[in-house]
Amino acid sequence: MKKNEKVIVTIEDYTDEGFGVARHEGYVLFIPGTVAGEEAEVLVVKAGKSFGYGKVLHFFKTAPCRLEPECALAARCGGCAFWHLTYEEEARLKAKRVGDHLKRIGGIETEISPILAAEMQTAYRNKAQFPIRQIKGEPRGGFYAAGSHGVVTGAPCAIQPTLFNDLLEWTLSFMKKKGIPAYEEQEYTGVVRHLYLRQGEGTDQVLVCLVINGRDFAEKQAYAREIAAAFPQVKTVCINYNDRNTNVVLGKVTETVLGDGYIEDILLGKRYRIAPKAFYQVNHRQTEVLYRKVAELAELKGTERLLDLYCGIGTIGLSMAEQIKELVGVEIVPEAIENAKENARLNGIANAQFFCADAKEAAARFAEEGKQFDCIIVDPPRKGCDGITLKAIRKMAPEKLVYVSCNSATLARDLKILTEDFEIKSVTPVDLFPRTHHVETVVCLSLKKGM
Repeated sequence: MKKNEKVIVTIEDYTDEGFGVARHEGYVLFIPGTVAGEEAEVLVVKAGKSFGYGKVLHFFKTAPCRLEPECALAARCGGCAFWHLTYEEEARLKAKRVGDHLKRIGGIETEISPILAAEMQTAYRNKAQFPIRQIKGEPRGGFYAAGSHGVVTGAPCAIQPTLFNDLLEWTLSFMKKKGIPAYEEQEYTGVVRHLYLRQGEGTDQVLVCLVINGRDFAEKQAYAREIAAAFPQVKTVCINYNDRNTNVVLGKVTETVLGDGYIEDILLGKRYRIAPKAFYQVNHRQTEVLYRKVAELAELKGTERLLDLYCGIGTIGLSMAEQIKELVGVEIVPEAIENAKENARLNGIANAQFFCADAKEAAARFAEEGKQFDCIIVDPPRKGCDGITLKAIRKMAPEKLVYVSCNSATLARDLKILTEDFEIKSVTPVDLFPRTHHVETVVCLSLKKGM
């Protein structure tokens, strides 16, 4: 197969990223925006030795579950994979992928509970990271195009609130008015790299963080004062300094220019403070669905000692604090741990303690010291749990283990190890990320008898 070759194919399956999969004379093509069962003429846009990528030129047959995308950016932006599908089909595919990963990677065949689908598929995100670049002589902001660092500009994002787009457009106008150039990635020049936003849906508070290519920003006071005056929801404005040649959005130093440096949100009746770098789930309503499910699976009786690894600002553990005897939370991000301690105080929770440490180091230390926990909850990043963490969990041998995962492939890998000592009681997909290829999964495990 060669680049720019045209072929007629039938879509057979999907990749984990939501691309359609087709084969032409044994050669595999990945084709975005397609549905299993569809037939199309495809242009090969990238050709490797055994697989390549294609773009649809013409459909000969379309699937009944195909939709016209609600988002004008769908064909250009790399953020969402499923705008061309009915949401029912998207949810089915996500649940199927969880089961496929468990079987293929973990060697685990188990029943997958019905996916907890999202009632809202638009305007649900409470966090945005807009790259800002100098394009045709002026600052423009938007989203990264699929597979590149090219910035797609124009229409607002359909999974973010319109307020976020308004804040972006205001920031771009401020930059033009003040003559502030945007970052130019190839030359590492310019000033503004990203606009980073967070919103507390339960409070309507907004945090604005402007990421600067440098170590100072002369217009920081004017920017903070004027954007807060234009948008009453803005309660704090920060400047983050990132002058490194890196793909990481936030640098190490964040300066609070207006407000307290955090916003607050209300989740399941509790109030939480959220700093710029602290982990907080992006879908408020579905997070409440997820946390209710975690509490249900933990089957708490009020006497348990609970360990919350990768606890972030403490949301999962604190949401169940009244149902347990003692809560111990571990998180590596210092700002998040400070938020977690403050969140316990804010909500009058006295049976919680939080430690700033790497999860694997803390878990290994607890295991070595013979610490006992009745229930352990893990909610690791996409890379899953470290082998040291898994070994420590097995050594501590809690009666109940609840694993919350945003990556079912690494979840399956970890479950393959954990099921040597634990039995899987249930696997439940929870869709926190409608229209994207991501899906959350919560797995309940219990210690095998005799372990």
